[in-house]
Amino acid sequence: MHRFVTGVVTLLTPALTLAAGISIDASQQKSLTVTLYNDNLGLVRDTRQLPAIPAGESISVQDVSHQMMSETLRFENAGEVLEQNLNTNLISTQALLQHYIGKNLQLARTNPATGQETRVSARLLSNDGQLATVERDGSIESIPVNSNGWRFIFPALPAGMQSKPSLEITTGGSKANREAILTYLTRGLSWQMDYAMTLNQQGNRLSLDGLATLNNQTGVDFNDSNILLMAGQVNQPPENLRYKQERGMMAMAMADGMESGQPQQLQDYQLYKLPRTTSLKTGQTKQVNLISSDRVNTEKTYRYRFPVYPGLDHNEYREKPAIELSFQNTADSNLGFPLPAGNARVFSPDNDNRLQFIGSARVEHTAAGETVRLPIGKAFDLSIKRQQTDFEKVYNGHKMRQTLEVRNSRSTATKVTLNADFSQDWKIEDSSHTYTKSAAGQAQWIVDVPGNGVTKVSFSVQLLQP
Repeated sequence: MHRFVTGVVTLLTPALTLAAGISIDASQQKSLTVTLYNDNLGLVRDTRQLPAIPAGESISVQDVSHQMMSETLRFENAGEVLEQNLNTNLISTQALLQHYIGKNLQLARTNPATGQETRVSARLLSNDGQLATVERDGSIESIPVNSNGWRFIFPALPAGMQSKPSLEITTGGSKANREAILTYLTRGLSWQMDYAMTLNQQGNRLSLDGLATLNNQTGVDFNDSNILLMAGQVNQPPENLRYKQERGMMAMAMADGMESGQPQQLQDYQLYKLPRTTSLKTGQTKQVNLISSDRVNTEKTYRYRFPVYPGLDHNEYREKPAIELSFQNTADSNLGFPLPAGNARVFSPDNDNRLQFIGSARVEHTAAGETVRLPIGKAFDLSIKRQQTDFEKVYNGHKMRQTLEVRNSRSTATKVTLNADFSQDWKIEDSSHTYTKSAAGQAQWIVDVPGNGVTKVSFSVQLLQP
């Protein structure tokens, strides 16, 4: 006789027996491929050895995800599928209490002084998750479900209730042993990319390590799996369209034969394969090295962006320019392959060659040939004072002057990029420094600031009425 204890619940029941038919579990697995997406989604392709199957026989498939999306299930090479059922009526305290409402059970408690156990019979009347109401000896009383006093003892395991989910499939049968393929989408799987970057003291080169963090909350272990990682924004359709579109996603992500190393372009996404099989246990978070480059040519710039509105402004603004690291995702920068989106944390050595954290930013999905820009913080030794120094209403809009004072407190000269965002059509009438039209509503100045010096920038702009 087995005893199951869950908190204050004890279950007395004969040994569990599998449903009639053929039962297969993880020990019959021949291969396993799991594709992880960024947003709580995974694709499982599970190949298992099956014996010959009589027509109409039921097959109980154990060790499947607790969060399987059953409408996406495909069971191939086992004959025509006539019926499939995902059984998720799992044993729990609350499930047992709900089942036994109106039925008889036993209450038990142990005397802490003597160690003697007392059992009494009772009928369960109700349960709200916190308190259970019972009738015993003609009296009605409530018992805390999660107390250290009374325990509930259930006489038997309800039919269909089990310790973990299982899949029951009825097929038209097959005449010989064969390898059947079980494919389904599931919630509870996800992955994310994290980059650790080390910037040299000169600020012109960094090393890059990309770590993929895998997470499994499906309730089942995936042992010795081929792990694929899908990078890109994959829409998950609404319920009424999900079945058709997710079948397409499943077909798209079948990539058992791909080689590890360089990512594979798959439709409009990128697919990465880990170089060796790995086990991803339920509840586990695993990190693996996916991308590495130790000599990425980098540019460090200082940027200050400010708005210009058609209104009188008496305020004086004192701000710091942003520090931006940028590099080309090309072979010249010792990269040139797709970079998945993820958080980047940047470190740099101090004078004693100890690494110090200097900022973080978000890397977006970046194709080969594109530019990565990382605003990692604000410059301490650079400061900007900005003020509107003139304003007037003219017949076709407003005219104003902006004056900026860029101060450099370090001993070496540097460049600072200034970007003015205009709220409507604009025309610069005069400027102390050369500017460019960097966008339809933006002008840009790149100014030299001497060491321990100040550079003043002044311009007059007319904002035109729509």
